[in-house]
Amino acid sequence: MGRRVFIVVVAITAALALPVGAGATVGITKLVAQPIAPGGTCSTTPSAVDAPAGAHRDVCVAIAIDTASDDVRDLTISLPAGVVGDPGATSSRCSAADFTAGSCAAATRVGDVASDVTASLFGIPFDQSITGEVYNLVPGPGEPARLGIALDQGIGALAPVRLTVPIRVRVPDAGLDSVTTGIPNTALGGPLHVHTLVLTLWGGQNHHASLAKAFMSLPTRCDVDAVTSVRLTSDAGAVSTASTAFRPDRCADVPFTPSLEVGPATAPADTPGAASAKLILPTTDTGTGDDARRQAYLKDVALQLPAGLALNPPLANGLVPCTPEQFAKDSDSAPGCPDNTVMGSVAFKTPIFPGETLGGKVYFGQPQPGRPLVNYISVEDPRLRIKLVGYATIDPVTTAVTAHFEDQPQVPFESFEFTYTDPGDGRAALTSPVACGDYPVTAAMTPWGGGAVQAPTKTFAVVGCLPPAFAPTLAAGVDTTQAGADAAVDVRVERPDKNLRLQQLSVSLPPGLTGDLTAVPPCAVADARAQRCPDASQVGTATVSVGTGPAPLELPGKLYLTSGFDGALAGMAVVVDSRLPALDLGQITVMQKLSLRPDDAGIDVVSEDLPQQLQGIPTVYRSIDLRLDRKGFMRNATSCAPQTLRGAFSAVGGELTATAEAPYQATGCDRLAFAPKIETRVGSPGQVGRGRHPPLRVVIRQAPGESAMRSTVVTLPARIGVDLRNTGAICTADQFASRTCPAISRIGTVTAQSPLLPATLSGGAYLTAPARPGLPDLGLDLGIVRLRGSVTVGKRLTTTFAAIPDVPLTSLALDLAGGPKGALVTTVDQCGRDPQFGLTLGSQPGRRVSTNVYAELVGCGPLSGLGELYGVARHRPTLRLKMTSTKALRRLTVTLPAALRPASARSVRAHGRLVMGGRRLAGSAVRYAKGRVTFTAPKGKSAKALQITLPRGVLRTRRAIRAGATVAFRVTGTATDGRTVRATIKVHAAK
Repeated sequence: MGRRVFIVVVAITAALALPVGAGATVGITKLVAQPIAPGGTCSTTPSAVDAPAGAHRDVCVAIAIDTASDDVRDLTISLPAGVVGDPGATSSRCSAADFTAGSCAAATRVGDVASDVTASLFGIPFDQSITGEVYNLVPGPGEPARLGIALDQGIGALAPVRLTVPIRVRVPDAGLDSVTTGIPNTALGGPLHVHTLVLTLWGGQNHHASLAKAFMSLPTRCDVDAVTSVRLTSDAGAVSTASTAFRPDRCADVPFTPSLEVGPATAPADTPGAASAKLILPTTDTGTGDDARRQAYLKDVALQLPAGLALNPPLANGLVPCTPEQFAKDSDSAPGCPDNTVMGSVAFKTPIFPGETLGGKVYFGQPQPGRPLVNYISVEDPRLRIKLVGYATIDPVTTAVTAHFEDQPQVPFESFEFTYTDPGDGRAALTSPVACGDYPVTAAMTPWGGGAVQAPTKTFAVVGCLPPAFAPTLAAGVDTTQAGADAAVDVRVERPDKNLRLQQLSVSLPPGLTGDLTAVPPCAVADARAQRCPDASQVGTATVSVGTGPAPLELPGKLYLTSGFDGALAGMAVVVDSRLPALDLGQITVMQKLSLRPDDAGIDVVSEDLPQQLQGIPTVYRSIDLRLDRKGFMRNATSCAPQTLRGAFSAVGGELTATAEAPYQATGCDRLAFAPKIETRVGSPGQVGRGRHPPLRVVIRQAPGESAMRSTVVTLPARIGVDLRNTGAICTADQFASRTCPAISRIGTVTAQSPLLPATLSGGAYLTAPARPGLPDLGLDLGIVRLRGSVTVGKRLTTTFAAIPDVPLTSLALDLAGGPKGALVTTVDQCGRDPQFGLTLGSQPGRRVSTNVYAELVGCGPLSGLGELYGVARHRPTLRLKMTSTKALRRLTVTLPAALRPASARSVRAHGRLVMGGRRLAGSAVRYAKGRVTFTAPKGKSAKALQITLPRGVLRTRRAIRAGATVAFRVTGTATDGRTVRATIKVHAAK
């Protein structure tokens, strides 16, 4: 707050002269304008200059005029800034009627006038010296003052001349102008020529007893000349100008004892409201007689507000800066600033208008280079216009505001009060401190004249502080609740007014409500901090409201996906645009880390500390609204269970923390498909025999749009178990959580691909400490996500993952290592067998899919198999061979041993069966020729796993085969490319 200065002046004019005939210019042969010593004389050759700064001296203005060519029509006298007449110096003012009648009271007199003229009577010229008085007249409408010049002494045969001289105040420097127009040029029926005009305006009351107090005062500035200029206009319209100057001195003797008042005396804490400052200057002189001095004029003011009394951002709501052209600082006209630029009011008291208070306005000015906060102050009275341009600076650390008004005009005032108003809708310019107590306001005031800076201080009290409270709220919503569907997500954080300031926040999204990082190209973090993110990286919008009171300022913003930083999976930049017409504070970026919780794969959005001020203006956060609406970026959970968004908040200084929750629930889970595909593989060369340690691979694949898995139960093939000798090193729960499992506890790898992530997730599979006594658990560490499964043994080894996060997966692949240190061990040779996995998969909504999957057996050569031969005691045995190939086969040929023959070729064709991939295929062909049975798949069909059966009655024994005997069958397989693979399958005969 701060603005002051102006007003003053008193002007004078007088002129008399009359031209004869057409001429060019009216010459000014001599100009005197200076203060004279007490008792001195005023003429074109006056007494010496006596100009003590701030003193009351008679002011002499004397003009010698050359009227040889033309006579004077108009006369303007411009007194120096700071030469001021006090209209209240007389106990009353003479009315226009009394002045015209020549009956002004002596108590209204403020000076003397004299003029040398030449007149003509009957064509005979004669010279005349005329004298008279200067009176303080009642001013006309719109005039600050008016003088009356009466030339009525020593006039001889001439009629008295009475001129009224209105005074006006120059707007740029508050100096006084007097303008006299239409000066007569005839008298006694003949021409009249004015040769000199000498005007004496009285100074101190001590030399002019009729004054109620001193009339004229001198400037209080001693560093520049006080310049008076005169402008004469002839009857022909030609203009002549002249100027003269004097230099005030003894500025050190000028008093300067300003004081300060502030309001209101008390203010409620943390509340926007009106605030005022009143600058006061004494109106009484210091000293007496010729040593009396008025108060120095005010030059500069720096109004220093205390830290805590800060600019309130809602001030900018609807506020538009007034341009310099609209304000028109140097124009004697009302400012043209629109109503929506007004931010305060002015009350100005000056001796020029005793007992009156002049009104005005405070306007928010257009920012200037290096000065973003500009104020215009205007005293808006047509009699006296004062226009000031000020600016505010803000301490970047304390946010304390200082209002500056510099190089103000030399204008007298009793008090100058300006108020930053409160419209009542929260748009007050200032907001009170948060803490209760007394707060000082200091006005550092510098006088014209070089005197010492005076810095009066006043305090105001902040009251009504509430106990510390910090209770932010959280709300959230989606534009559609359909499970698994793309959705626009809205999150709102709101901090109640008068709560502690918000410094940091984090929001934890529920599992499954997630974003697709592949849908948007991320912005580089450095570009985000520099507000250079491309539109392609935008994922939403933001609205941040700041300020105290009922109507916080809303600032728009944009949300951008960024690369990860500080170990986060990704980032999000909230770029807020605070470039407003009234407050251009630029753009600010607040980064958010996007991290996946390892236990449930939900997203945590963790903000950096929020900036608490911009260019010194406090950013008191009231609400933060984020809308993530980039198409294809966010999607709903595939679980329809009720869930919760959770917020965690910290107050400035860490004094208090708070939490809040918002409900969330997807719907329509019954419309989601769930049809995962499973692939399995067991074995490697040298690790498929009995007592070996085969590697194992399980792959689960899902199509886009399916429900995510919630649980998986995997049962290993029969006769594959755990080798307890290789499970001694166990990773503890803490080690697994912190990703510090010992390398020896690692038994394999895991990889996962999600349509939401740009890269494949991968990590280790570890033996971890079980939750209950028993076999070790199986821990899968995918880096940002970790899963734990329990391992149990019944008839077969089973691993159960009961809490898989709601994350859509394209594939999940588990590979357990084989070899001497492998965790699995075979109890029989797997070659020729048909390893089968059992799987039960559960979806997030609770749907279950159970299936048995035959594994691809690796390590048994190009062709391997197992067989059964039973019923040999009755000489009509059944033969079943299960064959596995590394290549897809379309035909198998079995060479019968010499001890067996078919009952007939017809019975082979009729009853021989071929099963491929677990299914019997119609259209298969079975033929017998020359001791060989050939099984051919239907056209276009092939498989790596085949089973052939010759049931009882198809074969006969040529000779007895005892139970337990080994019978060998040579098997040849034909692949789809025509190549053949061979194996000999040895079978133990059974009764």
